Amino acid sequence: MDDIRGVFEGVRVLDLSEYIAGPLAGEMLADLGADVIKVEPPLGDFWRHTAPVAPGESRGFMGVNKGKRSISIDLKRDEGRELFHRLAKTADILLANYRPGVAERLGVDYATLSAINPRLIYCQNTAFGSAGPYRDRPGFDLVSQAMTGIMAFEGAGGLPHPIITTSPTDLAAGMFLAYGAAAALYHRERTGRGQFIETSLFAAGIAVQYRPMFSIERLDREQREQVLEAIARAREEGRRVEDALREVPTRHETGRRNNPYYKVYETKDSYIALACLNNRLRRAAVRVLGVEDPRVEGDEFDTEALTPEENLVLNELIAAIFSTKSTDEWVAAFDAAGVPCGPVRYTAELFDDPQVAAMELLRTFDHAVLGPVVMANSPLRMSGGETGTRRPSPALGQHTREVLEELGLPPEEIERLIAGKVVRAWEPPAARRD
Repeated sequence: MDDIRGVFEGVRVLDLSEYIAGPLAGEMLADLGADVIKVEPPLGDFWRHTAPVAPGESRGFMGVNKGKRSISIDLKRDEGRELFHRLAKTADILLANYRPGVAERLGVDYATLSAINPRLIYCQNTAFGSAGPYRDRPGFDLVSQAMTGIMAFEGAGGLPHPIITTSPTDLAAGMFLAYGAAAALYHRERTGRGQFIETSLFAAGIAVQYRPMFSIERLDREQREQVLEAIARAREEGRRVEDALREVPTRHETGRRNNPYYKVYETKDSYIALACLNNRLRRAAVRVLGVEDPRVEGDEFDTEALTPEENLVLNELIAAIFSTKSTDEWVAAFDAAGVPCGPVRYTAELFDDPQVAAMELLRTFDHAVLGPVVMANSPLRMSGGETGTRRPSPALGQHTREVLEELGLPPEEIERLIAGKVVRAWEPPAARRD
């Protein structure tokens, strides 16, 4: 059986969104038992066609769309729009990520759909939000990383450094959407009313920067103004901004670069991550390493106890000490001392990792086109319901007939809609290659 008995059992979600953020929100709701129906245009979510491994199937698409059923409807046609409105009457939550004005043109905006279904919770994600000077600009995660300062902060005053192994603003926006949808369901239980929820990649990029987007004004304002002056001066003079900023390094960036207790080190055979966030752990690390550091003697990390030159010498000494033993030897020593650390693993290793197996963090799905696929399972475990969908990502239109039958359409009407290309239905391949 594909369905799970999760806490959102009985909740229906219509997922009109594409790419990453909105689909991730839908996947998260599916992982808690919601019936998520991905409503796609005739050619499908564009994310299906980016580096496809089979026609209409890409790793990126499959990774954020498990747990869903797919129906393909041409919303540009009156009959398709009317069909979708019938479907919207049955929904609890809707996810969308249209650019401003598109939902209105298609007749799937909040004003239209809430008039049809006042209990509908309409969740919208855009690049920059529904107001402001950036409102009409397109954007993806990389643009959001650039425009919210993430990229520059990761570069620590040098070249901008994007986070490319994952999509932080996409993922954060998706999580915020799912979080908002869950809160709105609770609110609806109390009031009987649906509502409109909005976030954006830009807003999510600001929200996740709990350190750089934080200012104690009496301590930080002057330095921030110095940074802004240096940026303005560099641009006026035609100089590179990063060169000008080296003259005014910010406090938190200096600390990041010079903290030897929260860092990745090269060992004799590979790499290890050391993560000590208080002096008790730093003192334990110092004992394992066999060095002395007066900064860790009290309860607070005393940055003034060493000069910059002494700090540099100590950092180089610690790096040299790490190179004398293997990663396994260091992990054993730090584990014995209760110091947080871990080897730098390759993703290929995690498919056979015993901790991954023990917590069931991977699950194998039988995909309609590609056969067995192994994917990350939901990281949540709940005593009140199952978690982790058992459905793989759907083929385009795989469940069109099924969903239309649930709406009460007779088979001959469904086939007429398919023949007229109002909807699209998936046909199983004659044979699947192993």
